[in-house]
Amino acid sequence: MPRLLDAHCHLHEYEEDTVHSFIEDLGIAIIAVSDDYESSLRTLEISRRHKHVIPALGMHPWEVSAERMDEVKSIIELVYANRKDVRILGEIGLDRRFRSDTIAYQYEVFKMFLEVARELQLGVSVHSVDAWSEVLRLLQRYDIPIAVFHWYTGPLELIRDIVGAGYMISINPAISIQEKHRRVAAATPLEAILIESDGPYNYRGLRLGPHMLRESVRHIASVKGIDENEVLRAIVENSISLLRKVGIPVSVLE
Repeated sequence: MPRLLDAHCHLHEYEEDTVHSFIEDLGIAIIAVSDDYESSLRTLEISRRHKHVIPALGMHPWEVSAERMDEVKSIIELVYANRKDVRILGEIGLDRRFRSDTIAYQYEVFKMFLEVARELQLGVSVHSVDAWSEVLRLLQRYDIPIAVFHWYTGPLELIRDIVGAGYMISINPAISIQEKHRRVAAATPLEAILIESDGPYNYRGLRLGPHMLRESVRHIASVKGIDENEVLRAIVENSISLLRKVGIPVSVLE
């Protein structure tokens, strides 16, 4: 069985020995997302040390501000300079719930990254809290072929449009305690599901991390009323499909 893929983890926030443990002891591969320029640099460094780490560069919408627009340009320069290795942008997107005061700048930054993704044919890992439809519309407007809606908790009726556009939804370990995420997992077609940790985020006392991936598989199977192995096989197939679409060797899962 290939390695499980953690589709969204802030690996730059962990110590090196912990990263090593995730890769070697847990036997997983990780899409390592970034928050800003410094974390993008660290993400690249980690990926060069670990062949099972896939770097994703970007600026988290929580970090966006008028004062950091030049930093966004530096991240984009970093993407172009490492275009052979960087095949995914993340974490990027919009957040109207927790950072509504900077939404105009978030829009500007998100569109800057989408232009890069379109030109270089990159995948994107998107944050879309309370801006679900807006993020989807922008992805479609910019003809982004590959996108993962990370920890989606938006309207269930929008899932059909997300999946219909060819995008995927990554299910988070919060499924164990967050009812709306359980409903999302139940409503999302199996062929559009990935799993993620969003580690090391602390959600309602739950310290998220890659060690929770298999537990998430069990919860997905439970809410769907299907066999756990069926979920596991689908997630592996979906992970392979994602990697192939963005041009990342599938050997990263070996």
